[in-house]
Amino acid sequence: MDENSALKLLHSPLEILPSAVAKGIIQRLDSVINYQPVIGIMGKTGAGKSSLCNALFQKPVSAVGHSRACTREPQRFHLQAGNRIVTLVDLPGVGESQEYDEEYRALYQSVLPELDLILWLIKADDRALSVDGEFWHNVLRPGRQHCDKVLVIVSQGDKTEPCREWNGALNTPSPSQLAHMQDKTDVIRRLFRAPSLPVVSVSADTGWHMQTLVETMFNALPTRSSSAVSSLVNPLYRTDTVLKKARQDFGDVLDETLSACVDEFPLPRAVIHVIRKVIDTVVSTARSIWNLFF
Repeated sequence: MDENSALKLLHSPLEILPSAVAKGIIQRLDSVINYQPVIGIMGKTGAGKSSLCNALFQKPVSAVGHSRACTREPQRFHLQAGNRIVTLVDLPGVGESQEYDEEYRALYQSVLPELDLILWLIKADDRALSVDGEFWHNVLRPGRQHCDKVLVIVSQGDKTEPCREWNGALNTPSPSQLAHMQDKTDVIRRLFRAPSLPVVSVSADTGWHMQTLVETMFNALPTRSSSAVSSLVNPLYRTDTVLKKARQDFGDVLDETLSACVDEFPLPRAVIHVIRKVIDTVVSTARSIWNLFF
């Protein structure tokens, strides 16, 4: 069965409903299936944003540079798998200069409202966190709704001191490195005054802890976003846990969205009862054929 056949299967139970109600439900159904998430990538210059994105998703996202900043202006990348689209907004790296940071502050504030999730990278060996703290308290924290959609990533974990202790054969950090990563997490949460802030240490170049990052990311994503993102994530990190979460989110947001449609029509109670039964059928069917869309 292809996607068109799957849509016909979902539309079929709606034939018994009043045409206006059926049309409203179909519109909302399509809006859930075709939702296009927007994910922002932020962090200081050299934090490894491009490297992480290239590891995180199915295809190369942007060029990686080492000697100078690659991103001066916000760059949008529309990633597509079948009919599903996810947009990445690669934001200019903070901390390059005071002049640029003043300009970027206004830029960030204008872009933040459209983002479903913010991946904020901080290098594992970066000890100068004052710029990150300033941006958290002066740009994100004043609009507190933005704080709830931030996932901090301690990047380049293989460079954590003592970096020579990284076990290349097992691709794992030493106990000392793990302890320093935990110290880094604690410092970030204290600096941001956010004890429950999700923080994950990774090494994009080696793939270490990337599955954990993806699973944490899916816990942080809004329910409306996770299915589309799951279709674009690197298959190496698209675990059963991720797929289960995305399928559950899809059913939940579909149920909520379609149920809200009922309240828009002044219909007899008996008719509303029938509509809710039909919606239950549509949601149950959509969950069972989720993989045909994503």
